[in-house]
Order: sequence, then structure tokens, then C-alpha cells
Amino acid sequence: MSKNASTRDSRFAQLIGLELKAEFARKEISQGDVADKLGHSRSGYSRWLNAKPSMPLEAFLNTCELIGADPRAIMDAAYERLTQEMGRPRDLSPTTPDDADVALASAVDDSMVPDMSGWSADEQAAYVAAHLDQFDIAAKKGDLEREQTEYEDLP
Repeated sequence: MSKNASTRDSRFAQLIGLELKAEFARKEISQGDVADKLGHSRSGYSRWLNAKPSMPLEAFLNTCELIGADPRAIMDAAYERLTQEMGRPRDLSPTTPDDADVALASAVDDSMVPDMSGWSADEQAAYVAAHLDQFDIAAKKGDLEREQTEYEDLP
């Protein structure tokens, strides 16, 4: 795992805790009372809220249900804050094909498939649909012998 991924996931866990604490304040509920009602020690629950270590999903869900908070809203708010602070990860950022990819896609020798890792699913699907001749490998249909034969026949 890259250092950046580790930093992002740690920060996300912290932001989840901050969002829960904000929800406690809005609802005028103490985190100690929540810990007691869930059967956790106050100190252990406090460590979870501070992401040292991060809160297990079961405890997160139980907390949200106990205080009447939507877990999706808590996650969404924490992720929004994460992307504001750290930006979107490269592999999730919406991108459009660059000039090199467009040139590859329209090249006379269309045996080369461009790197579509940065493309959205819709862009990838559109490319595949427009270039079916580049994707003529046998689809899995449960006939392993046929698939093996097709594989062996590949150049």
C-alpha cells in the first residue's frame, strides 16, 4: 500500500469520528453515553472516535442506529471532507481520453487497444462497442474446451 493510500485511509477514519462527534453535538448526546449504551468502555470508544485504531464497521453502524443518524450521510460527509483536503485519488478522478489515446483509437493499425485505466466505465464501453474487432477473444460460456481451443489459436 502506498504511503498516500495509508494517509488517506487514516484521515478518512479520523473524519468519520469527527462527523460522529458533530452528530453527537447536534443531538446533544455524549459520546460516553453512547459508549455505555453500546457496551463499550468509554476510553476504547473514544480511541475509536479518534481513529486510534479506527472504528470497526459494526460499531459505526450500531452508533449511527443508536443516535438516529444515517450512516451513508456520515460516510458521505467524511468523504467529501477528505476530497476537499486531499483531492480525489488519481484512479477515481473523472478524466477524458488525452490526445495520445484518441490518436491510438483512430489509428489505421487498430490492433493496439489504448490504455483505458483512466477512462470512465461509459467511455470504456463506448470504445469497446466502436472497436469490437479488437475484442474478439472467446467469451466465457461454460465450454472450457472451446475456450482452451480459442486461447491456443491466438497468435
